[in-house]
Amino acid sequence: CSFAFQPIVDPFSQAVVSWEALIRTPSGDSPEAYFEALADEDIYEADLKSKQVALSMASALGLQGQTLSLNLLPMTLVNVPNAVRFLLSEIEANGLVPEQIIIEFTESEIISQFADFQGAVRQLKSAGISVAMDHFGAGFAGLWLLAQFQPDRIKINRELVADVHKSGPRQAIIQAIIKCCSSLEIQFCAVGVEKAEEWMWLEAAGICEFQGHLFASPRLGGIPQIAWPDKKFDL
Repeated sequence: CSFAFQPIVDPFSQAVVSWEALIRTPSGDSPEAYFEALADEDIYEADLKSKQVALSMASALGLQGQTLSLNLLPMTLVNVPNAVRFLLSEIEANGLVPEQIIIEFTESEIISQFADFQGAVRQLKSAGISVAMDHFGAGFAGLWLLAQFQPDRIKINRELVADVHKSGPRQAIIQAIIKCCSSLEIQFCAVGVEKAEEWMWLEAAGICEFQGHLFASPRLGGIPQIAWPDKKFDL
């Protein structure tokens, strides 16, 4: 496998919050293409072992001093023995510390053996690793999962972000998510931001962190240039 890197940014302070390592095939094809080529019984082991590649690439790109976001299937923590220990070992081997790492779980996979999953999440947090819920609002569990284990941050799904400046229902849903996260002291960001109008509405609603092609597209095996708003738009 290989990885493409994309920043999560705070446009107001022109700061990179973290770099997300997005899994790709060696030729740059999608995560779906990578996992479809694997047998079902190999998916979780490959998912975990791919983080070794992501951490090695991040180290080679000089990101040891940055925060790094890694995607992990929720059931990988349950189905692969000593998954947390493996992650901690690879983090150290590549010159990073746990406090620099954010593990992002998608809610698009049904989580069985929830007690085991919660236990693994507690291990991650006790080691200093932050936990995020990716694609929030697009999966099976939604608010129930948010209540069962409180992540350190959530990433609001692209389907809610798309053309939010023109959609009253999407605006209402995102405002409710912001209010809920603020009450629970959970950080939040918007992903898939492609239009200046989307970003401006979301920022006015209270979101400070963004990820999307408006600011930088993922770059396979490298770090993309970031287009900060005051350089790209006459606002």
